Amino acid sequence: MPSNHQIDYLNDQDVASNGSDDSENFIIEPFNEYKIKIAQLLNEIGLERFAIEPLQHGYDFENCVYALTSDQDPAEQYILRVANNPYIPEPGGRCKAIENDVAVLNYLHHKLPVPRVRAYCSTKENVLELPYTVQTRIPGTSLNHLWGKVDYADKYAIVDQYLDLLVRLESITFPVAGTFVASAPMTTAENDYHPTAEPTIRVFDKRNSEPDQDDGKLKERAGSDIRSLFTSLLEMYTDEEVENNVHRYAHSMTPLYGQLLLMLEEMESEGFFADQPHPITLHHWDLEPRNLMVEKASDGAWRICGVIDWDDTIAVPRPLARKPPVWIWHFPDEEPESFRDDDQFQDPELSEKDKELKTYFDTKIEELLPGYGQDAYGRGRWLRRIWSFVREGVYREYERYFVKQLIDDWAARPRITVRQPELQKGV
Repeated sequence: MPSNHQIDYLNDQDVASNGSDDSENFIIEPFNEYKIKIAQLLNEIGLERFAIEPLQHGYDFENCVYALTSDQDPAEQYILRVANNPYIPEPGGRCKAIENDVAVLNYLHHKLPVPRVRAYCSTKENVLELPYTVQTRIPGTSLNHLWGKVDYADKYAIVDQYLDLLVRLESITFPVAGTFVASAPMTTAENDYHPTAEPTIRVFDKRNSEPDQDDGKLKERAGSDIRSLFTSLLEMYTDEEVENNVHRYAHSMTPLYGQLLLMLEEMESEGFFADQPHPITLHHWDLEPRNLMVEKASDGAWRICGVIDWDDTIAVPRPLARKPPVWIWHFPDEEPESFRDDDQFQDPELSEKDKELKTYFDTKIEELLPGYGQDAYGRGRWLRRIWSFVREGVYREYERYFVKQLIDDWAARPRITVRQPELQKGV
């Protein structure tokens, strides 16, 4: 990985995906009417005579998604993603989230099996009147629809490919931790776009504020020192509450932030934090079956052919990226109604076959990526639980509940120093 990545502090409003409450930012037309606009757009960008199928349509979705298939060559397929209620700071402005996604996908195109951007527009200056991207459609089906149905021989073969994917992800490293943003300047629209510039890394900071240019803060949040990163962000949220006089009220998070800071001090005394700097690696935060595309090869074997949904990809210290893939050995019968963070829950009861599958994964990944087990199941689990609140602060009541649960779990833990060689799993 080249070491000359651009590093910058940018305002988080430039990268936020949340939008305004303006109903004009939503797709509210019936699909049969909206389809006419899509066909016009496709003609304008050189994709004529394509069948259009809605995969997600309407104001309920953050992104509306449509499958595009050529009438002349059914093998030519694309995905149109239209940003619903995008954040555009001013009339005629740009949706930076779209530009960031384009930059990341094109940067990763020759490194990982990701969609290729065919066309995009980051403004409302198009027939759809909303920002969009057109990406190649990765063939196959979502592993989410398959994993609960295939036999264990197929599962082991897919696990081997997933292991290779994890190794490839960790091989992509960066000088600092942070979010990825498009290197300026970018055109607001482009057909058959082929950027070569690497995305800029924006060091983690709070939303909707002027970025701190202090060199000390840049160093604290570089990420290779996890305690320094966590402490700096927690102190930032605490200072923010004091500045806004929020700390005086019952809903203030300042006391809980203080308890998290104390937790970090106790972690330090128990040897949680490495003596050597942590590598900063690429992290797809939702590397679950729903985002893994698979297809059956001519020999009847299933192959992982691509990974989708790279929105909000970040660069993090390695232990934060090593969340174990619990779905391999504990696949839910039904898709959860909301995102489930397995780090927050107790390990599930497993059948004998699933125990063997887990043991296989754990053994293989430790051979390929030494230290993975400790990062996944030991101290790394505690660090990721803290990170889930440190990343952007705590503002919702359900988040407050999980912070309190984390603090209670920490208080009830066995007091064991993690550097003892006999400790392999858990803390």
